[in-house]
Amino acid sequence: METLLPLAILLVVTLLLCAAILIVTQVLGPKNPVPSRLESYECGIKPESGSHVPFKSSFYLIAVLFLLFDVEAAFFLPWALVYRDSLAEGPALLWALLVYLGLMAVGLFYILQKKILKLN
Repeated sequence: METLLPLAILLVVTLLLCAAILIVTQVLGPKNPVPSRLESYECGIKPESGSHVPFKSSFYLIAVLFLLFDVEAAFFLPWALVYRDSLAEGPALLWALLVYLGLMAVGLFYILQKKILKLN
């Protein structure tokens, strides 16, 4: 139980800080927002169209793929640190990384075959 005490304190302090920030912004914030501040601003010129334009869904897919491969690549640093500290198990850890890289390569090959990264 003592090991979880710092985590509980951190959680309580974080929640209290978030609540305090929300309360302060509600109390001190403007009560009557000006409608012109909600419009898009184009260097003092009247906007020609609305600020909401259609956005291709392929950009979202590219962002998700980037996050996926970025998170996978983030596993390389801990692996390198473990590999450096335990060279006695070197071949097993090296094979584990090669299998992991192979799976990433298969995923990238699949993405390239499906032409997901092509923007029309």
